Amino acid sequence: MRWRTSQGPTGSKRAIFARVVGLFRPYRAPFTGLVALIAVGAVVDLVPALLIKRIVDEAQRGSQGSLANVNVAFLLLVAAILTSGLTGVATGFLNQSIGQGIMLRLRSDLHEHLQRLSVRFFTQTRTGEILSRVSTDVNGVQDAVTGTFTDFISNALTLTVALAFMFSLQWQLAVAAIVILPLWVYPTVKIGGIMRRLIREWHEESAALASELEETLSVSGSMLVKTFGRQEHETARFEQHNNKLKAIAIRRTIAGRWFNMATGLFGGLAPALMYWYGGRAVIGGELSLGSVVAIAVLTQRVFQPFAAIARVNTTLLSSLALFERIFDYLDTPVDVEERPNAVDLTSVRGEVRFEDVSFAYAAGAPLALHDIDFTIEAGQMVALVGPSGAGKTTITYLLQRFYDPVRGRVLLDGHDMRELTLPSIARTVGAVMQDTFLFHSSLADNIRYGRLDAADDEVRAAANAAGLNDMIARLPDGLETVVGERGYRLSGGEKQRVAIARAILKDPPVLVLDEATASLDSQLEREIRESTAKLALSRTTIVIAHRLSTVLSADVIFVFDRGAIVERGRHEELLALNGLYASLYREQFESQELERPDGLTSIAPSLR
Repeated sequence: MRWRTSQGPTGSKRAIFARVVGLFRPYRAPFTGLVALIAVGAVVDLVPALLIKRIVDEAQRGSQGSLANVNVAFLLLVAAILTSGLTGVATGFLNQSIGQGIMLRLRSDLHEHLQRLSVRFFTQTRTGEILSRVSTDVNGVQDAVTGTFTDFISNALTLTVALAFMFSLQWQLAVAAIVILPLWVYPTVKIGGIMRRLIREWHEESAALASELEETLSVSGSMLVKTFGRQEHETARFEQHNNKLKAIAIRRTIAGRWFNMATGLFGGLAPALMYWYGGRAVIGGELSLGSVVAIAVLTQRVFQPFAAIARVNTTLLSSLALFERIFDYLDTPVDVEERPNAVDLTSVRGEVRFEDVSFAYAAGAPLALHDIDFTIEAGQMVALVGPSGAGKTTITYLLQRFYDPVRGRVLLDGHDMRELTLPSIARTVGAVMQDTFLFHSSLADNIRYGRLDAADDEVRAAANAAGLNDMIARLPDGLETVVGERGYRLSGGEKQRVAIARAILKDPPVLVLDEATASLDSQLEREIRESTAKLALSRTTIVIAHRLSTVLSADVIFVFDRGAIVERGRHEELLALNGLYASLYREQFESQELERPDGLTSIAPSLR
């Protein structure tokens, strides 16, 4: 399967727009109230134009005019302005409540969906790209959700009411205004399309820049850059992205300036045209001066909302580019899905069976596993050995259901793992992997991740069982010491022991150990082996073996080569076969001093 990340629009503008509108469906009732408030505001906001007409007409009558009528019109004008302001506050509150509710749901849905995607998605997508869509893109559409739609409705209602008032005063001028307005339609749509494309380009380039920064400014990336002296190289790469962002930003700005110039031109010429025509009408006795002033004010109120609608169109088309990117992730298929009516496995014995399992990491890619078939009895310790890339770690990925096999079944206590709930699999299978990941949090929090409801005493007991007590005693804040990003304040062996403590606290019925003691020296390795031996008691344990001592104590050894099991048996049986295992043994162990059951001590090299 090829993941769709930055492959372009996920549908037509109409389809995407319809989907965006669908985000408002849970807010039908408050949205109806919002529209009602906007309608009231639109009417109240235009009443001053008619009141100004009344004041001017009374003033034009000179001594014949009514001072009382002027005073009443003024008081009504103040009341209308005050009402318009209060309506605006209420509209803003309701608008933000709806908009922020939609944004909350959109962020949550996106985060939840990303959590459900398999490991395959994250191995094929850069972290910076994911972060860019979750944060930058979602924040970018916030204005569209919280303002664009309500602005469109508000300005459309204002435009309708203003034209109605104009028709009531002078239908010829109203018709002239309607004729002029469509002249904006073509440039608005054209510029909106350009802005949509530029917005998408800008966010894609920004995501690429964020990805590189996330890699090169992380602890690991920074150390790699310094190790190879690639500071100038990374600076050049950064400048390349930076210059592209600059060029796109300039093009966006110029496109927007052309649009604003056209909007300002029409907005300035329209009232002038109305005053010119109205002045001629007053001289000809066709209109009163108050009517001309009112029409001029209404003309501005017509062109202002139309200009705003035109801008909304541009903004909306630009925002569609961001919605496309967000929907692109939301539409990414979940290939490791929990089935309806999945079984929640509670009483676990720990029997594991692979039935004719074949697996590939991507559609069309070579198979990483070929027809794997074996059974691990509950409570057994099994060792997986073989050359690097033979498929050992892939077995553990399938056992944790990071992926599903393309053929065959993986069974846990007789249940196809595709028929089990994902939380029950997570509870059942624990792992201490070769690459230990720690959060930038306290040591206690990292251990407690194995079981979030664990008490402090349980956390400390797990740490002690993993051999962390001496290290904790040296730390200034003990278990509350912050370990740093990815645990870089700890040594490799210390991080490995934190991972073991996490597994001890989780206490899973099935345990996976992938090079669990590879980062430790011989003394610490013996200490941890004692802890892992206790941890392995009364549970099924699958070990990717890198120490001969582990191989010797295994109930059965599976020897992998090129994605297939080529040998299986105990240590002595495999040596007698004189096959791949014996060859690996001679290459890597025969010349070494080994730790055997007779108590002889040594450091065994890796068996990969």
